[in-house]
Amino acid sequence: MRKIQTTPKHRAFYNEHGGHLPAYYTIANIGQLLSAASLSLAVFTLLSDAIAGRGISVASTGIVTAAILIGIFIELANRKLARPSIRPWVVKNQFSEDPEKQHRHKLVTRFSRAGLLLVGVLSFALSFMGSMDAGKLITDEAPPANLDSLQLAFAADTAVLFAPYQIRAAAALQQFNATKSNREKAAEDYAGCADRGNKWCKKKRRAILAEIDAAEAAYNATAATIATERGKALSEALKARDDANHLATAEAAEAAALVESEAKNTGWIFAALTFAGQLIFYLLFYLILQIEAGSEIAEEIEPNEFHALPSVWSDFKAVFSHRVERGARRLMAYVFGTRDRLEKDLPYVSFWTDTRAEPIEDAPPLVSSHTKTEPRFYQAAEDPHTHKPRATFNTQNTPPTHTRDKVRGHTNATQQDPETKKAYSRLMQYRKRLGAHQQKASAQLRKDGQVKARTAEAIANNRQWVEHYEGLLKALTEK
Repeated sequence: MRKIQTTPKHRAFYNEHGGHLPAYYTIANIGQLLSAASLSLAVFTLLSDAIAGRGISVASTGIVTAAILIGIFIELANRKLARPSIRPWVVKNQFSEDPEKQHRHKLVTRFSRAGLLLVGVLSFALSFMGSMDAGKLITDEAPPANLDSLQLAFAADTAVLFAPYQIRAAAALQQFNATKSNREKAAEDYAGCADRGNKWCKKKRRAILAEIDAAEAAYNATAATIATERGKALSEALKARDDANHLATAEAAEAAALVESEAKNTGWIFAALTFAGQLIFYLLFYLILQIEAGSEIAEEIEPNEFHALPSVWSDFKAVFSHRVERGARRLMAYVFGTRDRLEKDLPYVSFWTDTRAEPIEDAPPLVSSHTKTEPRFYQAAEDPHTHKPRATFNTQNTPPTHTRDKVRGHTNATQQDPETKKAYSRLMQYRKRLGAHQQKASAQLRKDGQVKARTAEAIANNRQWVEHYEGLLKALTEK
């Protein structure tokens, strides 16, 4: 099927505006392609957000293919519904001479406009829903807050900060241990006499032990001072770390907000591109229809020779099913045997073939009372192609044979006519075929108890031709 446009009947209008038609077609196609591309991108972002975190790859081929198919489906529906929706606004009162056709035309127009409105709303909704996320695909992500490096720096600063306090605490402890060891040895010198009851030795030992207690108290005071100073230094370090973390987090949040704003602006660009592409397509399509109507350019649909035939897919299914069934039946015949050993495979015959178009008076019945239907091979007497002489060749009742110049009921002068010769030849041919098919029908009756539909058709067909050529030959001989 192809679409044919007639030549412009209004040359002046066509000369004025017809030169813009190619450019209008190109711009409309480009606008629709841009709309389809932005819509597919928006649908891809929606599908990606829907499956995110579910173990499916966002960049998989299935999601990309689905987004492209959805975009093509919506734009193709826009393109096909645009003409029946917009053309009635350009060409008024179509089919006004036939009220029924006009009613059907208005019905098609209303449904086309409703479908176009639905597809347009769906396109804009998907575009605006997905365009906000589509901007994130082409916008660089904001860097996250570098808290790990700040934590590492805090750990390093803390290690450096604690080193002096650890050294001071270790020195104070070493000094206390040395003093304690020295004074304990001195106290041991007075232990013997103090144990024997010497008051002076007891007093001296108590003084030395008091020095040890004083040294321990001094050490504790020094350790407390070191711990207090270290706590203050650690508190200042933690405060500095928290301030740095808050600053880094605030900077990261500000950068993320800036990136989100840029992505949203980019998304609005995609949404506007979808809307502009659709609007430009509708506008230019309206102008194209106006120019064609003003130039009086008509369109005609010319179907090809296959228009009235079934579709290719329907024929393919029928042929495939038929071939498979024939192959299966051949396999069954090969494995289990067949009763029709002498019949070849038949071509496709419809189940609805009418085998009773004209009544056959002398044809054998299709079904008889013969009930012997067990599978068996043909006998020689049942073979329709086996010659069956009715009498021996040496008997006197052999039927007379036809000669070239002598035909029963015809004169030699008529027999010499070329038309008569041709009719006679055809008559003999169809008589021979009729006899062969009648013999085949008799064999089928003996074997199966019924005559097959194809054989009955052949008998009826050949009998009609015999009657036709007999009448023709009779008319020629009577001239």
